[in-house]
Amino acid sequence: MGQKTRSFLKNENSDFDNILDSMLNLADADAQTVTSALTVTGATTLVGNTTAVTGTFAHRTKISLLADLGGSGGAIRAALTLADSGTHFIVPALTGGVHTLELPAVSAANVGFTCKFTMLGTAAQIFSVDTAETADKIISAEPDGDGDVTINASADKFRFTGSAVVGASFTITMISATAATAFHISDIVSGLAAGTGEHVAA
Repeated sequence: MGQKTRSFLKNENSDFDNILDSMLNLADADAQTVTSALTVTGATTLVGNTTAVTGTFAHRTKISLLADLGGSGGAIRAALTLADSGTHFIVPALTGGVHTLELPAVSAANVGFTCKFTMLGTAAQIFSVDTAETADKIISAEPDGDGDVTINASADKFRFTGSAVVGASFTITMISATAATAFHISDIVSGLAAGTGEHVAA
């Protein structure tokens, strides 16, 4: 009989079959159509072939403004976890000393973790993104501003130096559960005419 509108079912319907045909049954193998706006909350797993997704989808990146610690610096916030993946962290001008942020532990479950860091002002102090273990390494290929590229596969941290200016940024991604090749740096923007000093090896 096909699906009926809620208004029809409330005001006109006299056939119980219409109610059954109008229900969305997620266990039903028959194709079903949802024409109204749909909100899904909680963890969602899609299984099977998705041939087309149409409509307008608004994607917003998670933004997190970090706070200057002052004093003698230290851990700028709790260590990152998989829940932080996809976040764009904004780093303010810093005072007091080295500010650090620890990456998630290297594991198969965390592969794919990614986040971005951007300076909001001149750093003035070192901002260091550190691996959880010194054995966990970060791969980077950093342009130095004069046409050369410095390749490093033995670092356990990646830093904004104190001279990093507004707009300097980089993205870090966990690409492997193997400690020696765990993280990769990409999308490096130095914000300086000669992009030197952004990277600090182990």
